[in-house]
Amino acid sequence: MKLISLFAAALLATAAHAQDIPLQNLTSDDVKNLVKETSGNFNHTSVSGASSLGTIWGFEVGLVGGVTKTPKIDELVKRAEPQTKADQIPHGQLLGRLTVPAGVTVEAGFIPKIGKEDFKFNTMSLGVMWTPTDVLLDWPLSVAGKFHITRTNLDFRDTVGSPAVDTTFKYESTTTVFSLLASKNFVLVEPYVGILFGQTKGDLDVTGSSTVFAGATGQSSSSGKASGTGFVVGAELKLLIFKAGVEYSKLFDAGRFSGKLALYF
Repeated sequence: MKLISLFAAALLATAAHAQDIPLQNLTSDDVKNLVKETSGNFNHTSVSGASSLGTIWGFEVGLVGGVTKTPKIDELVKRAEPQTKADQIPHGQLLGRLTVPAGVTVEAGFIPKIGKEDFKFNTMSLGVMWTPTDVLLDWPLSVAGKFHITRTNLDFRDTVGSPAVDTTFKYESTTTVFSLLASKNFVLVEPYVGILFGQTKGDLDVTGSSTVFAGATGQSSSSGKASGTGFVVGAELKLLIFKAGVEYSKLFDAGRFSGKLALYF
């Protein structure tokens, strides 16, 4: 129960950070930076290397969480509230993985919808990985290609401007990433590295205040896009049916630390 409580606390901390970000007088660059750093934060990860969960079948379920460095969001916050810090935000997800024959592993990660009427948040990701060294190549390393997609939704209400205007915000983003992974299984420990190729798009819609976006009175929506390459490096510890992992990745200029606790069969 303590592990579940800690995970729930991480999700609530994510919500608190989102609500503390002052969304007013946003330029197009501000929106793009918000999209890049939030997408880098919630981008799917299984904190695992290139090897599958078994030569034929395998199953894993666990929790993933960590923090992402967000210097651009921190700059945005300090413009409105100089004493407030937002230089990092937490992330977390429930993780499931299933290996089927032919070296294919499917993955899913999600945060169920949390919050109440004034704040609702959820994210969902799906991925598929193919490990050809399981079936075609007899190499000393495991290599794999992985594709995953992550969709994040955030709805909340706040007051904006002076006089204060009740305002509703709706944020949606979609992130797709292809990665090339390599790892070496040393029985108990499996270190891994990878190259990431990603793109993301986020949309922010506003109902209420006309001062959320800078330079265009009455503007009610804005979008941001980004694409680029990144990297990931990490390691898994495997003990009987228990796994623990640590990982560092960087994508969309957002550096992220992640950890995992899981059971596998």
